[in-house]
Amino acid sequence: MPDVCWEARMRVAEAVAGALAEHGVSCLFGVLGDGNLPILDVLVREHGADYVAAAREDGAVLMADGYARAGGRLGVATVTHGPALTNAVTALTEAARARTPMLLIAADTPPGDRRNPQAIDQEDVVRPTGAGVQRVHSAESAVADVVRAVRRAFTERRPIVLNVPTPLLGLEAGDGPGTFLADRTPLPPPRDEEVRRVAAALERAERPVIVAGRGAAEARDELVGLAERTGALLATTLKAKGFFSGEPYDVGVCGGFATGIGRRLIREADLLLAVGASLNSFTVDGGRMLAGNPVIVHNDVRPEAFGEWTPADLRVLGDAKALAAMLAETAVKKTGWRTDETARRLDEYAYETEYPDGSDDTGLDPHTVVAALERIVPRERTLVVEGGHAALSEPCRGLSVPDPSGFVFPVNFGSIGLGLASAIGAATARPDRVTLAVTGDGALMMNLAELDTAVRRGLRLVVVVMNDAAFGYEYHNMLHRGMDTGLSLIPRPDFAAVARAFGAAAVTVRTPGELDDLKGLIADPSGPVLVDARLTRAVRTRWFAEHENGLDPADPDFRPRYR
Repeated sequence: MPDVCWEARMRVAEAVAGALAEHGVSCLFGVLGDGNLPILDVLVREHGADYVAAAREDGAVLMADGYARAGGRLGVATVTHGPALTNAVTALTEAARARTPMLLIAADTPPGDRRNPQAIDQEDVVRPTGAGVQRVHSAESAVADVVRAVRRAFTERRPIVLNVPTPLLGLEAGDGPGTFLADRTPLPPPRDEEVRRVAAALERAERPVIVAGRGAAEARDELVGLAERTGALLATTLKAKGFFSGEPYDVGVCGGFATGIGRRLIREADLLLAVGASLNSFTVDGGRMLAGNPVIVHNDVRPEAFGEWTPADLRVLGDAKALAAMLAETAVKKTGWRTDETARRLDEYAYETEYPDGSDDTGLDPHTVVAALERIVPRERTLVVEGGHAALSEPCRGLSVPDPSGFVFPVNFGSIGLGLASAIGAATARPDRVTLAVTGDGALMMNLAELDTAVRRGLRLVVVVMNDAAFGYEYHNMLHRGMDTGLSLIPRPDFAAVARAFGAAAVTVRTPGELDDLKGLIADPSGPVLVDARLTRAVRTRWFAEHENGLDPADPDFRPRYR
């Protein structure tokens, strides 16, 4: 990090930039304006920061969010005042609900300047998003306010908007208070008596399943060891996807986006140990994953997490890593699930053969597209999944990731149109991996301009458009309800031609045979590639068929195709 000399009595713009650099800010995303350019200029010119110019402010915030999620570092974005901040509100809400540590450096108009058309109460704009606001109160406190904002981003685990009034930027700044250092205080271990009760429950169980959430991030090895000792299967929440990648008895995601084999095995469990997971309705799939009426053991470090979503038979307050280690020492060694029969069932399952291909002369089955991507795109990948009918559920089920940082899920606010920009941030954070972004045609139209950003940066990014020429979820919903689906049908431009106009490589695919031809284009891209996958509307995704049509995918006769 560069040395910052506070005794030189720098101007506020220089001091803010210096404080950010001292906290390791070497990359940031933004849209330039008169209010934020003084800080940005110093960060780039004097501190060598890498500035990624986005097309829109919401894109900049999403890029910082994706960068933080994929890279495990503080995400930083910058915008000017007024409409620049209001443009970022949806993205800021997504990042807040994802609990992403992030800074949004926003200029603010001079207090009381009623003649400025961009004047707005920016704190009132930010508050409903769930993000925090840290105002730079004065030139004297500017550096301390920056340090406070960084500390809050990490300790509160949410975006903090650093609001910098423009009249302060040219004033002399006060001294700096030093840098923020993250608290590494160990979490408290669970109580011995609670561990003994869980060990006894595991001894009685014949088919235990361990479900890890993001709160178990430091406990992987201990949980793997515990599962081996107790004969448990390993599973994760959606957001911890990839946590047990490579383990032979890993059944993947627990919940509505489980694979076929994962769903069947977890529903047979007689004990479910949730570690660092909230057990929300998505993880238990509205209760469907609990079909075997298992004993539920819930571990968390937050007392308020217990009973918030799913009642537990046993509650264990304390560090996940410590709990797993203590149980591994005391639990009785059992075979449990780890039999030749279970190994055979897992070995025989293949996502690509779960359903027959439903492609027809109007387009591709989304399931078939996802199966092809799993085969072709390198396994060391970052996967970004967009909201929508075809872009959400099948990629979550059928595409693997090497670890949780390889899965970026910008759907916490239930919005579409956030995927491409999030993928640009993720690709910037992890240039060593190919970033695969799966989006829908309606979603891509909402942030198509950011494709220019990806091309300018030369990112190793593959964008697959699940294109059914409709708002797909609404189409299937209206069809199910007997409504006129014409309202949902929207012809789209030739996405491949548009992508090539931006400077990206691009191709349109309509048949399964054409999917196999993609390998040379997307297996190791040197820059952005767009694949316009034309879909049939005759196929529902499994998630939609179950949750909206009331069908049970566990039924041997279940088929996602309309009959």
